[in-house]
Amino acid sequence: MCITSELVLPMVFENQALSRTSDHQQQNRDRSRFFYKLRQKRKQRRLQHGQIRRDSHYQHHAQEIERTDQKQQKEPRLITAIVGSSIARNIVVHNIESRTNEVRLRFQSGSDCAEALGWLQSTDGQFFMRGVHHLIFIIGTNDLHRVGAFETVQRIDYTIATVRCLYPKVSIVWQLLQQRTRKTWLLSEGQSVLNEIERCNVFLLDLATKRNFETIQPKIPIEYMYDGLHPSKCGVEMMEATIRNHLQKYKTVHSFLYSTDPCCFRNDVYLPPLMSIKF
Repeated sequence: MCITSELVLPMVFENQALSRTSDHQQQNRDRSRFFYKLRQKRKQRRLQHGQIRRDSHYQHHAQEIERTDQKQQKEPRLITAIVGSSIARNIVVHNIESRTNEVRLRFQSGSDCAEALGWLQSTDGQFFMRGVHHLIFIIGTNDLHRVGAFETVQRIDYTIATVRCLYPKVSIVWQLLQQRTRKTWLLSEGQSVLNEIERCNVFLLDLATKRNFETIQPKIPIEYMYDGLHPSKCGVEMMEATIRNHLQKYKTVHSFLYSTDPCCFRNDVYLPPLMSIKF
């Protein structure tokens, strides 16, 4: 009996110990499972709330973009066309454009008044001029090279009169001639060419007063004409800034002064006489 008791009691205590250990492990597992589920729920709530916040932010951002687009669509844009010779070849329209201004550029090396006018009457020129409000000419250097100051201004006069007949809604701006030292067909290199350019600009300003068109003048220093004829990078930047500043004054008034309807080419008009101009 004593021997049996000695065997049974340790077994009972051992079973109780095993039972307590098993219960403790089960409690630990339950506790771990509880906290795991709690963390998962918290994580899910955070994700849901975060998603809601993100969706709200994106929705607000999209609404702002939509309102901005609608405002820009309602606000008419001023369309400016630049027609020039190789003097204008390095102009970057993005440096001139703004939210309310659109700029188009067409240049042709060696272009003079006759070439520019012929192109504006072509199919490509008519497409280029659709909806244009301002037409800026950077033309005249090659005319001066061939025929001198007085004849150049006569050509400019004829060009402006013709463009006004063909595109009556377009406002014309002419850039005054820039300094050059390279010789012309009529004049030797140096000061004589500069004097002829100055004469031409005086005639051109007088013509602008009589014909009621605007002029712009970047006043590019001679040292910025890198080859004696074409503007360097700094000279081009001066031209861009001059055009940009000129267009800036129309920022608040152009929607009242200018029609947003496409500018139509008129081929049924009587063009002004050529006079004594020899193109």
